[in-house]
Amino acid sequence: MNSSSVASDLELPLLTLSLGSVVIALSVVTINVIASLRNEDGKLPSLSFWTKKAPAKQQKPTTLEVTCQVKTRLPSEYSSMEHSLLLYTNNIDNEEHLALVFGYEVSEDGVYSRSLEGVREGESPRDRAVRGAVDAEKVPKTSTKKGNKDPLARIHSCCFTGETLGSVRCDCREQLCEAMKRMGEEGRGVILYLRQEGRGIGLLEKMKAYNLIDQGYDTQEANIQLGHPADARSYEIATAILQDLRIPSVRLLTNNPHKMKSMAKDGVVVSERVPMIPASWSDLSKGEFQDRDEYLVTKAQKMGHLLDVPKELEVFSTEASEKKGSIAA
Repeated sequence: MNSSSVASDLELPLLTLSLGSVVIALSVVTINVIASLRNEDGKLPSLSFWTKKAPAKQQKPTTLEVTCQVKTRLPSEYSSMEHSLLLYTNNIDNEEHLALVFGYEVSEDGVYSRSLEGVREGESPRDRAVRGAVDAEKVPKTSTKKGNKDPLARIHSCCFTGETLGSVRCDCREQLCEAMKRMGEEGRGVILYLRQEGRGIGLLEKMKAYNLIDQGYDTQEANIQLGHPADARSYEIATAILQDLRIPSVRLLTNNPHKMKSMAKDGVVVSERVPMIPASWSDLSKGEFQDRDEYLVTKAQKMGHLLDVPKELEVFSTEASEKKGSIAA
C-alpha cells in the first residue's frame, strides 16, 4: 500500500471476495439441484418432464351414486322382529348415512340392496358374509311391492344434542322414537338416517345458533345470522337409498313439505303424508318444553311445516321479537 491509496481501494478486494463467495455458493446449490433431478441412469429428465402440467383439480361429481357397504341385523326394543341396519357411502360427501329397515316385506325379496348384493370382483364367500350380502347365486333379479299399503318411511337428520343428550331445544328424538314405534307396530318400514346435524350446518354452527336463539333470534333467523340458509339440507341421498332398496313408493312420516317435493322430483312416490304431532302439545298445561315449543312454532309459522299451532303457543313469536328488540337496543 502506498501513500496515494484511498479507502475505496482498500475495500475493493473485500467486495470482490464477497461476490466470489456468493457465486461459488450458488454454483454448488445449482449442481446439487441438477444432481437431485437426474434419473437412476444418471441422465437428466427428458423435455416432457419440464413441460408437464400440474394435475387438474378434481371436480365434484354431478351424478349422485350411493353404495351400501355393509348390512347387519339389529334387534330393537321397538319390535319383537329383527331389523336390518345398512350403512351407505356416496360420491358427493364424506358422510356415512344409514337405513334402518323394519321387517322383511319392504320389497319382494325382503331387505335387498342392489349395491350391496352385487357381486364384487375377487371377493370370496366369506367377504360377502362379512358385509352382510347373500350368496351370489341367490341374488334376486326383480322386485315387486308386497302388502296392501306402501311401507312407512322417515327421512331423519341426525341430532346429537337431542337424541344423545336429551336436549329439549328440538323434537328430533321424539320424532325418531315415534317413527320407530309406528314401524314396529306395522311390522315394516324404513328410516333414512342422514348425517345432517343442525339442518345441515354441523354441530359447531348449530351450537352458535343456540347462543343466538338465547339472545332472541328464532331458529330460522339464527342460521341466517351465521351466514347459512334457514335449512341447508338436501334429500337426494335419501331418495337414492330408497331406490337402491327397490322401494318405489312410501307413506312418508313428516311435517315438512320440502321432503315430499324432493322425493317426487327424484322419482320416489309419496302415496301418503303421515303427520307427526308433537306429544307435548297434547297437554299444554304442563308447560315443560317452552324451548321446544318455540322451535316448533317457528317451523310452522316461518318455514312452511304442516303443523297446526295451538292458540296458546302463538304468543311465542311476539315474545321472541320483543326480546330481540330489547337486546339490539
